[in-house]
Amino acid sequence: MAADDFLRIRKELMGAGDELILSRYLKPMIETGAFWPNQFKEDADLFNKNPSKEFNPENTVFVIVNPRTEACGRTDGCEYGSWRIMARDKLIKNEETGKLLGFKKILKFCVKKTRKRGREYKRSWVMEEYRLPNPKQDHYVLCKIRLLFQTEISFLLAKHFFYSSAPLPATQSLPSYGIRLPNPEEEGAYYLQHLIGYEDEWPSYVANDVYCMHPAALVDPYQDHMFAQLGICIFTNRTEACGYTDRGCEYGCWRIMEGDKPISSIMVMGDTFGYVRVFKFCEKDVKAKHSYIDPYGEVVLLTWIMEEYRLAEEDMKDKVLCVIKLREVK
Repeated sequence: MAADDFLRIRKELMGAGDELILSRYLKPMIETGAFWPNQFKEDADLFNKNPSKEFNPENTVFVIVNPRTEACGRTDGCEYGSWRIMARDKLIKNEETGKLLGFKKILKFCVKKTRKRGREYKRSWVMEEYRLPNPKQDHYVLCKIRLLFQTEISFLLAKHFFYSSAPLPATQSLPSYGIRLPNPEEEGAYYLQHLIGYEDEWPSYVANDVYCMHPAALVDPYQDHMFAQLGICIFTNRTEACGYTDRGCEYGCWRIMEGDKPISSIMVMGDTFGYVRVFKFCEKDVKAKHSYIDPYGEVVLLTWIMEEYRLAEEDMKDKVLCVIKLREVK
């Protein structure tokens, strides 16, 4: 497939509504054998796997499951969790003719976990499963899988119970993970750029209690491999008490390690673009340690670190981007 065709189809898929996915992709796959190997994966064992290990959390993936069995989304799963139905079959019809094109249901990967998660910033794997109306063809399904914020899931469910099969309106996506640039000095400016333009409207999945919860409530460091490499980005509202007099949570609290450090503008020499300060999470339980074994067999201890970025403008001082990481204890 030519590069132009690949990009064209990918762009169409990312913006496709239910009707288009069923009529242009799933139906030709089943009835004429059409296939786009660069766009769709095939995995008959999808429902028995951990999506955090199988997929890149930053990408939307399309998977063909053949055969789909009655156990899918009911009794199957893996050690880490299982897919469970959130919204049952919705009839997808041609909006002009009313002809039934197929069905769609929504499933969520339910993780077996013990620690309570932060609701506003919780992200879950969600699957939109499509199948044709012919009972002889319903063993062949197309699954669209994404890692979504709780508010995005609520929006998706609201749309599922609405009559339209059009795609969701496009929204600006803020980064979920950190970045590593060749020049680390430029990373601060990169993060600050993502705060520009939100003077009046802050994203719906902003958390208000990041400073008052254990960081493990926001990310699972043992399952999220992107986090292990880059850290996770959290957009939040802060107060003057953050890192000073706030009480944190029952497991510990964030405390300031390094005060405000100015970040220079990359556009105007001498101007201050914004500031960064660094926090450390102080565990109440001294035995609560994260670690790994290095290539020499030595145990390396890790601690939770948070870099808090904010713009220099006074009216944006309380809207910050926090990059949370696990780093070596020095």
